[in-house]
Amino acid sequence: MLYNLAKSYVDSINAGAVPSIESSWSYICKNECQKAMMDAYQVFEKLFYDEFSERCPMLEVELKQIYKDAKQQAMALFNKTAVGEVKDTFYTQLKD
Repeated sequence: MLYNLAKSYVDSINAGAVPSIESSWSYICKNECQKAMMDAYQVFEKLFYDEFSERCPMLEVELKQIYKDAKQQAMALFNKTAVGEVKDTFYTQLKD
């Protein structure tokens, strides 16, 4: 995250512009939230698939519990790694 912020400042300065702290921070937040969302979704898919493939066939109740557990762990990962004011927007997208 620090690397991306520093790179944004250097790119702005090299282009002859004055770096904007607010726009750089917004950019970093969006990138970090996007990455957190993708990582969380991959965790969800892996947990769900692994558990499903080990226990199939199963009852609907068991399937719902596997889904709930995988979703809960994915959302926890997202909350741990996402930052900034756009976190809620990405959280909603991931939840959907």
